[in-house]
Amino acid sequence: MHLFEHLRLHPERPQIRQIRRAAELLRKGLFVAMPTETTYVLVCLPESVKAIADITKLRQLDSSHLWSLVCDDLSQAATCVRMDNNAHRILKRCLPGAFTFILPASSSLPRRIFGKRKDVGIRIPAHPICQALLEEVGEVLLATTLQLPGEAEPEYDPDEFVPRLKHLSCAIMDAGWGSLVPTTVVDLCGDEPELRRQGAGEWPA
Repeated sequence: MHLFEHLRLHPERPQIRQIRRAAELLRKGLFVAMPTETTYVLVCLPESVKAIADITKLRQLDSSHLWSLVCDDLSQAATCVRMDNNAHRILKRCLPGAFTFILPASSSLPRRIFGKRKDVGIRIPAHPICQALLEEVGEVLLATTLQLPGEAEPEYDPDEFVPRLKHLSCAIMDAGWGSLVPTTVVDLCGDEPELRRQGAGEWPA
């Protein structure tokens, strides 16, 4: 059954009824387009097989794609990845914020998500809507940037991307224009941090 909802939220004081509805739709197995302090992202629960398949098809992703896990705090992130003391210090210093840190994925995560990869991105966004949704859901969310095939930049204007998603079973958390500047990506899988992409977060931090 097709189910699409366009939820309009205040970017700084999101309405709790809209947050609860988005959480309910995630639990029903849909994916949700959500604003962050950088770009809009597509999120779903890690066990939502259909939502993962819908996002993969929409974005035309392959098995080498780096997914991110959006977490509420560091203790939740620590259940998803393996991190040493140095990595923990870096995450504690930089998060919440506009960073994605790549770390080895925990064996507890569903292998179907990661394909050929053994690592995953960790995000703890500093955005009221993200924080409210994560608190309501009580679980980590699987995420990827809302960037459609053939487009050079992420989608930032809901008036433009809503018509391109409304044929899918999903929800849009519309808080107005997003940013075009993505997160800064830092790989912490090796002996030394490696900057993979300079974005909105200041690195070195």
